[in-house]
Amino acid sequence: MYLLATLEANPQSRADLLAALDQLVAYSRTEPGTLQYEVLTDFQNENRIIVFERYADAAAMQAHLESAPLQALVANFGHYLSVPPSLVRMARFNGFLREGGNDH
Repeated sequence: MYLLATLEANPQSRADLLAALDQLVAYSRTEPGTLQYEVLTDFQNENRIIVFERYADAAAMQAHLESAPLQALVANFGHYLSVPPSLVRMARFNGFLREGGNDH
């Protein structure tokens, strides 16, 4: 199970949003069903932030969506975001993940 969240940050709140997402990444590492959680920034639009998430199953995704840390972040979306987030839930069709592809 995958979730792709597109966040359009208010320019004055971008740094605060990224700091909050750093905390959410740290929390997500502790969730047993969370397999991947990446915060990506757009080269062409610095205020567009993509969160790419991969879960073991639908229950793990739902547990994350209901978690207190995520709900605390969502409660501040009115401050952090210029428009509501776009969420796309997906299932894997095909592909691969090459080891060593960590691109900071």
